[in-house]
Amino acid sequence: MRIECVVLPGAKGAFDVDIAGGSIQSITPSLSGDPVRLLLPAFVDLHMHADRAYAQGPRAARSLEDAVEQVEAVKRAATEEDIFGRACKLFRRASAHGTTGLRTHVDIDPVVGWKPLNAVTRARRQFEEVLDVSIVAFATAHLDPRSAAGRRTVAEAVAGGADMIGTVVPFHEDPIASSNAILDLAEELGVDADFHIDEKGESQFLLEELTDACLSRKMHGRVTASHCCALATAPPEDAARTIAKLAEARMTVIALPALNLHLQDRGIITPRRRGIAPVREMLDAGVPVRFGSDNVMDVFYPYGDADPLEAAFLASITGHVDDETALLRGVCNGRSRVEEGMVANLVVVEAASWNEAIARRPLPRTVLRRGRRVTEEENDQR
Repeated sequence: MRIECVVLPGAKGAFDVDIAGGSIQSITPSLSGDPVRLLLPAFVDLHMHADRAYAQGPRAARSLEDAVEQVEAVKRAATEEDIFGRACKLFRRASAHGTTGLRTHVDIDPVVGWKPLNAVTRARRQFEEVLDVSIVAFATAHLDPRSAAGRRTVAEAVAGGADMIGTVVPFHEDPIASSNAILDLAEELGVDADFHIDEKGESQFLLEELTDACLSRKMHGRVTASHCCALATAPPEDAARTIAKLAEARMTVIALPALNLHLQDRGIITPRRRGIAPVREMLDAGVPVRFGSDNVMDVFYPYGDADPLEAAFLASITGHVDDETALLRGVCNGRSRVEEGMVANLVVVEAASWNEAIARRPLPRTVLRRGRRVTEEENDQR
């Protein structure tokens, strides 16, 4: 397969890209004419909630706490088939936007039982030719991983198909003890961990203690911290010290601008906080920073369409991340270039530059996974 006359990130001019055996075989200057398309590494969205997508509550959420209260009733009412259908819809939309890999948190607790995990693992099998889906067994506020029942349920979730484990740290009675319990289980089960932490800017600042625990366990590169909004409001010396530890631990931080901008500091007046972690400082320190979609058209966030270009756009204007490489790494899980020899997970965007791509976010897009074109028709059949 040859993709002709495309612009590549970090390169000047137009190129023809030859693909064979699932990899990029050659990249040569193009003689075909003026480029009007941009070829990017395929997107990887590292924070989604497939079991909650498209399940809206009775009213718009007034705050994070209000969303948490509403979602419990929505979760209780959902059947496994409901969740399966919503997860398939989310995977279809993500694939159409150019995503070939994603990570989704899936609730495990006494409220929902095994319905979400069963449904999302089924959806993952349905889309295995299109997407690489990683599942985080997500211990909600209703399942404390410190308890015997919590430890048993998390372990059973991993045996049942989850690839990672995690929890929402501040919603437990003893947040640090509960996060330590997840780290203990991650070591015991041989999986990585992903935490929702410091989501509210005025909440207790817990990220530094989590980072200390990872360093003491030597879990370098095995832990992800999502949200981290309180880092932006912490005293500067505390923030700088924590960011240095994050870099040392090689902890991935996932900023989620859409959801946090929507709910952060929400009230009767215009919010004063931006609702995003201090991503520029973390990038400068060498912390792996990623940008995710989070919730899609559900109780927590009534908008969104699982489009990483939207996450990059919001990160650029709210976090003032202007660097093309940083934004690409943020939505491509560290990749920022199209190079010979790499696996041909690619997306063609009908735009002449990266700035135009995130400004317009045009559709449709041509998506290749391991060198095979993923067509809209294939998505429609699922």
